[in-house]
Amino acid sequence: MNHSKSYSLLCVVEDPVISPSSRLRIFQHLDALNASGISVEVILQPKRGESWSPLLKKARTVDAVLWQKVLISQWDVLRLRMASKRLIFDLDDAVWMGKRNHVPYVSGKQARRFGFFMRFIDGAICGSPVLEAKINQVAPNVSTSLIPTSVPKLPMKEVRGAHELPIIVWVGMGPNVAQVEAIEEELSAVHSSHPFLLRIVSNRPPNFSRFSSWEFIEWNEGAEYDAIVSADLGIMPLVDNGFTRGKCAYKALQYMSGGLPVVASDVGVNREWIEQSRSGIVAKSGEWVSALTRLLSDPTLSSSMGKRGWETVQERFTHEKVGYQFALALGKLISTR
Repeated sequence: MNHSKSYSLLCVVEDPVISPSSRLRIFQHLDALNASGISVEVILQPKRGESWSPLLKKARTVDAVLWQKVLISQWDVLRLRMASKRLIFDLDDAVWMGKRNHVPYVSGKQARRFGFFMRFIDGAICGSPVLEAKINQVAPNVSTSLIPTSVPKLPMKEVRGAHELPIIVWVGMGPNVAQVEAIEEELSAVHSSHPFLLRIVSNRPPNFSRFSSWEFIEWNEGAEYDAIVSADLGIMPLVDNGFTRGKCAYKALQYMSGGLPVVASDVGVNREWIEQSRSGIVAKSGEWVSALTRLLSDPTLSSSMGKRGWETVQERFTHEKVGYQFALALGKLISTR
């Protein structure tokens, strides 16, 4: 894909060391953007107390600025707007919520900052339909594009021997291990009738009170997908709140890319992307035992759901497919006047 015209874009992102979003949503697609005729420079967002001068100077020289996710003061919004020919916002979380010690809460200050910022952007790239709907609600005139977070194109999973102990995998950041700890009783109940090994891939191990059939693998980018494709079933438990409803089902897509069936909480976009493709089971609170038992006791169902999930990823969610859509969407947002 080539635009008839080439564009210059400045991406201002969170530090990828602390935020997977910039790695997964921006750095991942730089080649696709450059191939489409959009030349990109990426810089980190200024930290508190750092000078904004280099950023604003660069912003004045490019066709568009893409600002990622982080909400800033009204003064910073205004000077960013003044310096930018086109200003685009990328989000993959419910950033209008507050967070304290990784626990989300309703924050009037964040909501006001979000509403103010959205008034001054030209376009938004949204990771899920929930996020897109929120922007359409607070800033109806802003052009939006739905661009999911992508996953790699992996070979279809080989079926493991029926005699092996099934492995249920969960991948995520340390603070979110609490989501798995919250279903400990359900895991124990399932394990008593259908034994399995729970594999936690994270930067902190779980702290279960009684459940003991688990292993911990320290997360790193290289080992992440090895840990997924050698498992049998992926889980994505989420407490239902205003923050988790904005999540982009990235974990589920990771499991699907490896050909694993998914059991996920009925929160946010999960039902839409998992149930529609029949690649897993979406569980409400109280349904985890029956959902896990159903898949562990029926290898044929489990295998067919895993295959459908893998096919769905090939069709819609690979780095290549999403990178193409991302470049197309940005080209439109930059060129629209």
